[in-house]
Amino acid sequence: MEQLPINLIRDTERLRVWEHRGASDRLVLCFSGIGDDPEVLPGYQFASVASGRGADTVLFIADPVRSWLNAPGLIEEIVELVEEHAARIGARRICSLGTSMGGFCACVIAGFTRVDTAVAMSPQYSVSPDVVPDEHRWMNYRERIADFRIRSVAEHLSAATSYYAFFGRHGREAPQRDRFPGGENIQMFVLPHTHHNVAQKLKRTGILAEVVQAAFDQRKWRVKRLVKRTLGGRMVTTPDVAAE
Repeated sequence: MEQLPINLIRDTERLRVWEHRGASDRLVLCFSGIGDDPEVLPGYQFASVASGRGADTVLFIADPVRSWLNAPGLIEEIVELVEEHAARIGARRICSLGTSMGGFCACVIAGFTRVDTAVAMSPQYSVSPDVVPDEHRWMNYRERIADFRIRSVAEHLSAATSYYAFFGRHGREAPQRDRFPGGENIQMFVLPHTHHNVAQKLKRTGILAEVVQAAFDQRKWRVKRLVKRTLGGRMVTTPDVAAE
């Protein structure tokens, strides 16, 4: 397909936002991860997947200081922007998407503004040392967070949101995966032979777009079939419970 028109609409020290304007009445909030290079500001991710190949309006949101939404005033600025865009396009559905830090943000933002479906690949449950003392990754960023306003995903879940969280089975994911909350509105999937690379594995096997769109449409059993058939993944109520 042709390259999507995506425009940078905000670029400050605490927030970078790009917009793709689609024709549908769905708004997607696509949060960036930390990126591969600490010297390079995070860009946008999942352009085609998030937009449904261009059909949906997307706000691509990046936290340039990698604060996991803890930067002062950041959440309020994002919420204001989201609600302005939702009103402008007459959004009937709002979905969020992200991987790693982006997945964490995709879950947490639903506690502050309307999100119908949140899709999170390898999300953190928390990066607060008090909450996850056994987590030692991303310390170069975590140590810079002076005040953990967002201590955990669990504190900001919304009963009105359907959550789809995807984790690798690798032991390094345990500090986040095994703390992730369960609930009737939370669908959790665990992929074997996978660590923090859930999104990359779904993309390599050619099902990333299908999985995301099925989740956005709240087709839980379609997501389950795709993950199980292609990767041997399983849907669980908690990470230590057998597959349904």
